[in-house]
Amino acid sequence: MTCIKETRDFFLWCISVIYLIAFSSLYVQLPGLFGDNGIMPANLAIGSKEITSWEELLEGQPTLLRLMPKLGLSTETGMDLLCILGILISFCCVVFYSARDMVSFTLLWMMYLSLYQVGQTFLWFQWDILLLETGFLTILVAPLNLQFFSSRHHHHDRISLWLVRWLLFRLMFASGVVKLTSGCPTWWGLTALTVHFESQCIPTALAWFFHHLPQWFLKLSCVATYLIEIPIPLLFFSPVKSMRMFAFYSQGESSVNSTL
Repeated sequence: MTCIKETRDFFLWCISVIYLIAFSSLYVQLPGLFGDNGIMPANLAIGSKEITSWEELLEGQPTLLRLMPKLGLSTETGMDLLCILGILISFCCVVFYSARDMVSFTLLWMMYLSLYQVGQTFLWFQWDILLLETGFLTILVAPLNLQFFSSRHHHHDRISLWLVRWLLFRLMFASGVVKLTSGCPTWWGLTALTVHFESQCIPTALAWFFHHLPQWFLKLSCVATYLIEIPIPLLFFSPVKSMRMFAFYSQGESSVNSTL
């Protein structure tokens, strides 16, 4: 029971950090991306139709930003408000253990979903969708602290954490399989990493050095990628803890390398 509780608490803390980074990074980009004079103004995505019922709010693309006119706020100001609230709540979740409950993560998920619905091209990336899916599972994982300082283990933790494990498996396994099913000659020919480091979305300072590694090493890394993303994720469901830990550290190493 103690192990499950520690796993749950660490998972909730990590999601809190991710939410904090997501809301903070989005906040500084709002004016240029979604402001009235931005690249893709959010008010055009919402439209000017006034919401008169909860049914209208939930239909189509539900977002809390549709309620902003009732508060006398513009869409741009509403997005600023949601980001600021998201930053404050996620910061409290990072710092205070008792704040990491179902209510906090429900609010964070609703606010990020509201921003995602009007984010258009700039919020339609895999990591945005993944954060929403993981965030929804986090609501199920997080305890409902009716007593604010309660920290007891809940019997549903095994089921909810299993769902998180299933999500991680789907993510990694699909990432590996799609490389083969796409028919891309670079992945089939083990030459994908020879162009990856110079063509990734945001190249890092270390990308130049990795790009100039020997060809045999880059091809070997492609093989390692297949092993880490296709067969090893099956170990997430192993009854042997050491095998699950091996799978976890393998994914961690792969994730770190993908950011280089």
